Amino acid sequence: MEKNAENLYTIDELAEQADGYFAMPSEENIAYTDLLFDVCAQFGIRYYSATAKERYFVEEVTRVTWAKEQEAKTGVKQNIPPAFSA
Repeated sequence: MEKNAENLYTIDELAEQADGYFAMPSEENIAYTDLLFDVCAQFGIRYYSATAKERYFVEEVTRVTWAKEQEAKTGVKQNIPPAFSA
C-alpha cells in the first residue's frame, strides 16, 4: 500500500508541474509511440531533431502502419487514407 501512495505522490508532483493536469498514457498510446520511434529508427531519423518534412514522413508511415495493424488485429476494415495525400 505504501508503494501505491508513493506512486500517487509522484503523479501529483507531475500534475503540479503540468499546471494541474496529468493523465497516464494508455497502453494503446504507448504502443503507438513505440511504433513511431521504431519507424524513426528504421529510416534513421531522430524525431526530436528532425525537420518538419522528416517528421511528417515518419508520422504518415506510422499512421498507415498503425491502421493496417489494427485492421489485422481486429478484423475490422479501416478506411485508411493513403499516405501523403492532398
